[in-house]
Amino acid sequence: MADTIFGSGNDQWVCPNDRQLALRAKLQTGWSVHTYQTEKQRRSQHLSPAEVEIILQVIQRAERLDILEQQRIGRLVERLETM
Repeated sequence: MADTIFGSGNDQWVCPNDRQLALRAKLQTGWSVHTYQTEKQRRSQHLSPAEVEIILQVIQRAERLDILEQQRIGRLVERLETM
């Protein structure tokens, strides 16, 4: 399978194929430009307490919705079985 080439001249970028991406995933090296950040760069990207709270609220809401959806599906299955 051919790799896709972007750009022209000396700054060409080759899109990694699926095999390369799978290997990078196993090695946890990633493919993004953010993969090779220094430790100092990572530390400067900490979330504020307000951001953490918002994220936790979103996760909790998603968990509640998941439980409600499971209950709804359970009721539908129960109705189907009693038909």
